[in-house]
Amino acid sequence: MAQFLTPKATCAKIALSRATLDRLVQAGKFPSPIKLTERRLAFNAEAVDQWMAERMEAA
Repeated sequence: MAQFLTPKATCAKIALSRATLDRLVQAGKFPSPIKLTERRLAFNAEAVDQWMAERMEAA
């Protein structure tokens, strides 16, 4: 079952600012958020974990 992370929780998890997160999403370098409601976005926790794993492999 999918788990969602708020943008704030996502930033805390990946240790980047909201502005940097938004730039990465815009550039296609980070998974896009899911629009839960008209005013609420969330990130798929599995996709965030996979992104983090890819960064660790590249390091």
